[in-house]
Order: sequence, then C-alpha cells, then structure tokens
Amino acid sequence: MVSLIPPILATLALMITATVVGVPAVVKLIKVREAKHELKHGSAGFIRSVAGWAMIAFWLMATWFVATIIGDWGVSGDLDGAIDRSWLRLRILLEIAAALGDSN
Repeated sequence: MVSLIPPILATLALMITATVVGVPAVVKLIKVREAKHELKHGSAGFIRSVAGWAMIAFWLMATWFVATIIGDWGVSGDLDGAIDRSWLRLRILLEIAAALGDSN
C-alpha cells in the first residue's frame, strides 16, 4: 500500500497542474465560439478558432503523456523504467503535435 502513495500523489499533482494550465485555453475557445455565433463586428474567424482547438489538443496530449508515465509507474513500481518506456510515446506525440502545428 505504501508503494502506491507516490503515484497517487503524482496523479493529484498532474490533475491540478493540467487544470491550471488548461482552463485558460478552454475559456479562450469558449469566448471565440460565443463571439463567432453572435455575429458581432470583428468576431473571430475560422483560423482563430482552429488555433484554440490546437492549444487544447496540445494540452490534452501533454496531460495524457504524463498520465501514462504515472500509470506505468503505478503498475510496475519502477519510475526509471516507466520513463525509459515513455520515449516511444513521446515520439508519437511529437509527430502528432507537428502535424497539428502545420495545420495552423
């Protein structure tokens, strides 16, 4: 039971950090969507709304990546091994992020 305390604390820290980092991007996207649907003069266009979605996608990818390390650590009990195994996942995420970055 004691070996599960560090992964649980890391999970709580991840959830708090992800919320603090992600909320501004979500709020911005909501404001952009509201402005677009109210049809006000100078409302945000399609490109600006896509940029908001890309920011949320980057935020979700980063949160998922750290969560997989914490999950691997919780199951295996080996933090160094979990980090070593995460390199393949990081490579895949970087390719996805590059594709998203090119679309903006």
